[in-house]
This record gives sequence, C-alpha cells and structure tokens, in this order.
Amino acid sequence: MALYVVLLVGALGLVVLRIYLKLRAADKSRGESWDEQMIARLRSQGYAPFNDYTVDFFLALPDEAAVQAVRARLEPEFAVDARLLASDSELAFSLHASKSMRLVVPDMQAIGRRLTELATEQRGRYDGWAAGRAPASAAAPIAVVLKRFETPDETRELEHGKFELVQLGGLTIGRATYQPGWKWSTHVGPALGLSRCSVEHVGLVLSGAATAAFEDGTVIELRAGQLFYIPPVPHDSWVIGDVPYVSLHFAGAEHYAKG
Repeated sequence: MALYVVLLVGALGLVVLRIYLKLRAADKSRGESWDEQMIARLRSQGYAPFNDYTVDFFLALPDEAAVQAVRARLEPEFAVDARLLASDSELAFSLHASKSMRLVVPDMQAIGRRLTELATEQRGRYDGWAAGRAPASAAAPIAVVLKRFETPDETRELEHGKFELVQLGGLTIGRATYQPGWKWSTHVGPALGLSRCSVEHVGLVLSGAATAAFEDGTVIELRAGQLFYIPPVPHDSWVIGDVPYVSLHFAGAEHYAKG
C-alpha cells in the first residue's frame, strides 16, 4: 500500500512538472512570437533591418532598491531612467532601459529573456519594448530643368532668319524667327536641295504672320496666338507683312532645316 502511494505521488509529480514545463514553454513561445510580430509590423512601417534604432525596454519594479539593483546590472550598456507610479501599489516604479540597436528578432528575444529573469529576481515584471521612430526617407531630388531660348542648345542660321533649338524633358523644342520677305523655297530649300518642306509641324505662333502653302493650291495663314498642325506633305511658307514672324515648334523641330 505504501509503495502504491509513493508511485501515485511520483506520477502526479511528473504530471505537474510536465504541465509546468509546457506552460513555461508556451509563455516563452508567446513572448518570442510577440517580438516577431512587432518587428514585422515595424518593417511594414519603413524600419530597415540594418539600421540602428533607439529601443526602450520597460520593467515594472516594486521599490527603489529593486530599481538600483537593476540599474547596476544594465548600465552602461543601457541608458536607464526610472519614475514612481502612483497607480500601482505593488509595482510602484516604471524603469526604462534604452539602447541603440538593430531590430533583429533573435537579439530582441535574447534581451527579452534576460530582462524577464532580471525583473523576476527583483519581484518585478518585464513589460516589453518599443522602438523609436524610423527616420524619414530622404526625398528624391526634384529634377526641375529651366532653359531659355536666349541661350539655346543649338542655333541653325538661315538666310533672313534663324531656328533655335532647346532640349528639354526628352523633347526638342524649336523657335523660328523669320524676317519680312523670308520664304522657305527661296531661303532654306536651296541649301537642302529641296523646293518644298516635308517636315511635320506642331506649333504656336508668338508674333507676326506666315503661310503654309500646299501643292494643291491651299494656302493657310498662321497668325499670332494660333496653334497649328501641318502634316508631313510638301509645302512652302513665307512671311506675311512687314513684321518678323516668330513661332514655337513642339514636333518636327529636330528635323527642320537640317542639312
């Protein structure tokens, strides 16, 4: 009978031990899982794995003696600060231990276990950690480019006129300036061996007036303030009146009057 009682007590003891170990393992797993979840959430908010951040670890301690004992164990590795809490009569002090470190799961878990043991020794509690704000990413420089036709990238000198070009934003933009009496078939075409221009044009007349004259007899007048499109079919052009003609060209400029 005595042997039976001994065996029964031993069996119950083993059961209790196994339950205790499982509960402890579960608590440890929950703590480590919490570290993983926290770091994953911080990653999604822009925290980088290879940058150092200020991390605050929190402990609740019962009295000033416990605070001093923990402080002695953590400094100078951690910057330690403690304050008295009026809301908790049993754990009256909140201790913050801060250090700069990378947010790496194994490192956070190791510190968590260390602080849990330290807090338990002092009849306190480890309450987790929080990371300082991630530094704002440096904004990419805004690539604004300003240019003027007074300092063009290229100037094509013509008889009685000129054609200035500016390279901007992947585009070639031209400014045509023709004096009264200018005519494409007389002052541009001969140097190119052509009697008519076949370049496509999209542009805006800034001042003066000129024509776009086609081989079928159609003559279109282009005047200040008008936007124009001229298809890539043979056409001539000349200045109307005694005022210089100035226009901007947004398409076809790179090919115009180019020998």
